[in-house]
Amino acid sequence: MENRFQQTKRVSSFPRLPLLGCIDLTYRCNNNCRHCWIRIPPGAEEKNAELTFEEIKLIVNQARQSGCHSWSISGGEPMFRPDFYEIFDYLTTRCAFYLINTNGTLITPRIAKLMVRKGSKMVSLYGATAKVHDFITATPGSFEATLRGLKYLKEAKAGFLVQLVPMKDNYYEFNAMVDLAKTLSKNY
Repeated sequence: MENRFQQTKRVSSFPRLPLLGCIDLTYRCNNNCRHCWIRIPPGAEEKNAELTFEEIKLIVNQARQSGCHSWSISGGEPMFRPDFYEIFDYLTTRCAFYLINTNGTLITPRIAKLMVRKGSKMVSLYGATAKVHDFITATPGSFEATLRGLKYLKEAKAGFLVQLVPMKDNYYEFNAMVDLAKTLSKNY
């Protein structure tokens, strides 16, 4: 009997499989971070050029048929879309793993419960205090909104990573940012 594992076949090229899909749900954001290159305000005309939910479903289905089993979800702020819950639900029920990058300000208890699904949640933290964080995001109240979103994730037991973003304007608070992150999550 021939051992099929010892057979070799020479191929000139390997098939390209999209194992990981990357999707930016929107380039709009509720923050206006000083360091960010995506500074499209919430009401901008670019909203009209965003993919519809139906278009996103078509892309997800085609990618899945081609072998895609993981998604990286970002934006702007992906949760800024009013149909985020539906998109996230659809996408994460059709993949083995996801990674989402968010500022955390728009996380609700309902979204946090959905984010219990297997995947990585990265929530950006720009300061250890509201003064510094809100200065960098150029959005008053963003620090408290981020902490509230993290609280919802913690209550839902949806593991997450606090993504510390050191820069010139917050570096003097970096040690305090690390201390704060330790109180929020074991992953930072």
